[in-house]
Amino acid sequence: MPTTKPVVEPVTLAVVKDTSTEQNSENGWYLSPHGTIRILVLFAEVVYDKNPGKDPQAEGAEHWPKGQLPRWKDNIFDPQQLKVPKATVTRYYHDISLGQYIVLGDHIDHLFTLRESEYPTAANGGSANALVIKEANKLPAFRTAHGLTPADFDLWKDGAAVGMPKTPGADDPHSYDHVMVILRNSSLTHGQGSTDPGSSGKLFGYESDTQSRFGGMNALPFEILKHEFNHLLLGSNNFHSGGGNAAQFDSYSLCVQGGWSMMGASSSSLLTCSGWDRDRLGWRLPNAPFRINARDAEENVINGDLDPIAGDTGIFLLRDLVTSGDALRIRMPFLPEGEHQQWLWVENHQTYALNGSPTDRFHWEDTNNPCIAKARPGLFMTMQIERDNKRGRNIFGGYADYLRPLTACGHYDLELTDDTLRGTCPFGGQTIAFRRVRENPLSGNSEQELVVYDRNGDDALERGEHFVPCILKAPGGDPSRSPRFFGRPDHAFSAGGSRVLSMASNPSSANMLTLTAGGKREKNKGGVPDNRTVYLNGLRVELLEQRSDGPILLRVSTGATRINNDVTWCADSIVLPPLRGKDGRSLIMSAGKRMVIDRSLTPTRMALQGEVQGRPYFSPPTRFTISSGASVLFEPGSELRLETGSTLHLMPGSELLLDISTKLNVDPSSRIVVHGDAKLAANAKAMAKLEKNGRLVRSAD
Repeated sequence: MPTTKPVVEPVTLAVVKDTSTEQNSENGWYLSPHGTIRILVLFAEVVYDKNPGKDPQAEGAEHWPKGQLPRWKDNIFDPQQLKVPKATVTRYYHDISLGQYIVLGDHIDHLFTLRESEYPTAANGGSANALVIKEANKLPAFRTAHGLTPADFDLWKDGAAVGMPKTPGADDPHSYDHVMVILRNSSLTHGQGSTDPGSSGKLFGYESDTQSRFGGMNALPFEILKHEFNHLLLGSNNFHSGGGNAAQFDSYSLCVQGGWSMMGASSSSLLTCSGWDRDRLGWRLPNAPFRINARDAEENVINGDLDPIAGDTGIFLLRDLVTSGDALRIRMPFLPEGEHQQWLWVENHQTYALNGSPTDRFHWEDTNNPCIAKARPGLFMTMQIERDNKRGRNIFGGYADYLRPLTACGHYDLELTDDTLRGTCPFGGQTIAFRRVRENPLSGNSEQELVVYDRNGDDALERGEHFVPCILKAPGGDPSRSPRFFGRPDHAFSAGGSRVLSMASNPSSANMLTLTAGGKREKNKGGVPDNRTVYLNGLRVELLEQRSDGPILLRVSTGATRINNDVTWCADSIVLPPLRGKDGRSLIMSAGKRMVIDRSLTPTRMALQGEVQGRPYFSPPTRFTISSGASVLFEPGSELRLETGSTLHLMPGSELLLDISTKLNVDPSSRIVVHGDAKLAANAKAMAKLEKNGRLVRSAD
C-alpha cells in the first residue's frame, strides 16, 4: 500500500541560527518551521448538567464515545520521530516540509470534564484552555500516554519576535512550546478552532509559549488543526488562502478562493501544501542550490524562478512536488510598477496513488465514497498575487487569497440553475446545480472559487453572497454527481486532457484581474494597486511528456501569438502589447476562427455597472487596446465581433489588418476607435458602413 513506503527519507536536521537583524519569513511567525517541536494535547468534554438540551452530541459517537478519550487519540501525533511517520499530523508536516519540520506530540492520559454547574462558560470552546488547565492541575501527577515529561515539550526558547530567529533549547523555568485542547461537544462542534501566542495559565507549574483549541465532534479535526497551527508559522488572518479564507477578510480577489495551501481548510481541493508555502518557509531538499528548483531536459538542477520575457525559456523537467520540491514560478510580464505583481506556479502533483503522501489528494477522497473522483497525476497551476517579500519590514502584511487556482477545464461565466438536487455527494445533502454559460478565460470563474452573485437583488455585491460550484449540469444532460469545487481530475493539466496554457487557451496565460475587497467594500475602488487590466503576453506552457515514473517534461516559450481556436475575451481592460511572434505579428487570428470582445457576465466590481436588456452587469464594458507598435492579422474566413458596449482602440503606430473575407461585426453599442496614424485595413464597404453608423471613429490623438 502507498502508505507503507516513505515519501521523503528523514534527514539529520541542523537548525542554522540566523543572525540577521531583519525579519525573515523562513524564521516563521511565532514558531520556527524548522527542526523539531512536540505538542502537548489535552482532551475534554462538557457536561451540560444545567442545560442538557444544549449538548450538541449528548450520546457521544463511535469515533469518540462519551466519557472516553477519542479512538484517534494516538493518530494525531507520533510521540517520537519515526523513519516513516504514522500519525496523521506528524506525517503531514513531514511530507510538506520535505522532512525539514518534525511535529511530534503526546496527550495527557485523561479525559477532562467541564461541568456547566461549576464552569458557567464551559460550553464556550473558545475559552476552554484555562478551564481544562484548571482541571488538569487537580491530577496528582503529570502523566502522558507515552511517559513523557514537561521537559519533552520544551524544545524551543520563548520570546523571539515574529520573523526573527528562534532558538532551540529549553526555557528556565520550562514553558511548553504549544498546548492544544480538543473538545468533544462544545460550541466549537467540528471544523472550528483558533490559536494564539501565550498561555492560559500554569499547567503543572509551567506556562506555554503558544496554544490552541478545537472541536472534534465528528472526527479528528485535521483541516482546522493544521490551518490554525500553520498561522503560527506563516502569519495572521491575512494569510488565509487555498480554501481557508472567509468573505469578511480583505483579499486580493472578489471571490473567496479554494485551491490548495497550508492555509487551506474546509474549502480546499488538494490537502497538501503549495510551492508558494515551501518557498515562503524555506523548505528545500538539502543542498538545493536555488530558492525554487527544477530540472532541465538532461535532469540537471536549474533555477525554477523564470522570467520568460527576459529569456528564461526552454524545456524543463518537473519531478513530483511533494517528494522532490521541484516547481516552476513564471513572472507575469508587462504589469506596471505600482500595481500588484503576479507569478504563475506550475507544480507536478503525482498524488497519493503514486507518491504515497496521504494529503496529496482531493478533499473527501479518503472517505472512499465512489462519487468522489480521485485526483490524477498532472500539472496543477496557481497564480500568486504579490507576497514575494520574504525579508525586511512588513513581510507579514498584505491581504488574503493571494493564490488563485487555474483549472485546466477552463474558466467560465457560471450561474445557478433551477435544479435542486437531494442526496448529493459526498454526504447526502441538498444543493442547486450550476451551469457554464460561456467560456471566459480572462475574467471568468474557476470551479475552485466561490461564485459571487447578487443574491438579495439590491444591485450591490457582497463577498458573502456566493454559491459553491459543486454539482455541474452539463448542456442537455443530467448533473454530474461528483462535487467540482473540491477538485476534479480535469482540473489538472495532463497528457490525456488539457496540455497547453497560452494566450489562446482557456484559462489564459495572461495575468488576472484583482479587486482588493472584504465584506461589502472595495478597498481601492477599482484603482491601483489593483490590476484592472489584462495584458496578453504570448506565453505558452505546454506539457510534452508525462512519464510513467512521475516526472513531467514541459516547454515554456514566448511568441505564441497565433490563435487557432475561437476565443471570447472579456475584462474591464485588455491590452495587447507589441509582441513579436515567429512571423513578426503580435496576434494572428487563424483562418476560419472567431474573436468576440464582449462584456463579462462574471462580476469584476461590487457595485452595479449597468443593465443591458434586463440583465444586470457587475462589470464595465470591455476596452480592448492594441498598443503602439503592435500588429494584428486576421486571416481569410476569420471573424471579429464587438458586443455589449465593447470598444477596440488602435493606438498610434499600431495596425489591424483584416483579410477582405474577414467578417467585421460591431453591434450598435460598441465601436472601434483609430488613434492618430494607426492602420485599420478591412473590407472597404464594411468600414464605410461602420463609419457612417458611428461605430468606427477616427481620432487625431
